[in-house]
Order: sequence, then structure tokens, then C-alpha cells
Amino acid sequence: MSKYGNVRTATPPKSRREPHPVWRGIGCFMMLFLPVISYAISMLTVDEAIRQGIRLPEGLVRNPVMPEILFMVPGLVDLLYWIQAQTNLYAYLLVTFFILIFLGGIFSFIYALIYRVVGPPAYSEFDAPPPKVKVKKYRR
Repeated sequence: MSKYGNVRTATPPKSRREPHPVWRGIGCFMMLFLPVISYAISMLTVDEAIRQGIRLPEGLVRNPVMPEILFMVPGLVDLLYWIQAQTNLYAYLLVTFFILIFLGGIFSFIYALIYRVVGPPAYSEFDAPPPKVKVKKYRR
């Protein structure tokens, strides 16, 4: 037996290679469904605002106009005609952006609260303890 034969090697902690499926589900919800929900809410909001007689800027409540050069691309023609047929598209997209920012902030805050309660501790057994230093007030 050698001089250092009885030294034990520390076993690294078991690391999980992938996150829990719940966290992936929350990420999927925030990436895919939140923009769709925001667009639906914005459609309802803009349509209700117009129905109530609230005047929106004229540039937002008209059909979008595409540059003529885009119609030279054969695969885009049908999509461009469909986009040009949408009324109030600019208003929908603008309101969608603000609703998406608002809902994303709310869901991120809720996600952070849940992760703080359920997630792993901030420090593990391998972290060094915080330093115990008393700092005196500096005087000249």
C-alpha cells in the first residue's frame, strides 16, 4: 500500500442533465402561447376600442401596404395579398407588443417566485462560507 492509498476522493454531486419537465412546460408556454394570447387580447381590445368610438391614429387603422418589389418573389405573393387584406394590422401588432411585455413580466415574476420556493438552495455544501469581516468606518 502506498503512502497516499487511504485518501478518499470526494465524489461530485449528482447533476441533473436536463431541467424538470414542469420548467420546460413553463418556458414553452411563455415562448409559444403567450404571443398568441397577446395577439388575441389585442384583437379584442382594438376592435372594442373602435366599436366604442375611440379614435386611433389613422396610420394604425388601415390596411398595410407592401413594396412592389416583394411581389416579384413567387412564393411570397399569396402571403403578401393575405397580409394586405388584414385591416388594423398595425394597431393589432402594436397593442400585442405592449400586452406581451406586460404578460411576460407578470409570468416571469410568478416563475421567479415559484422557482425561489421550489428550486435548489442558493449555496451547496461545496460553497465556501461567507467571510466574517468587520469593516470599520474610514476617517481621514
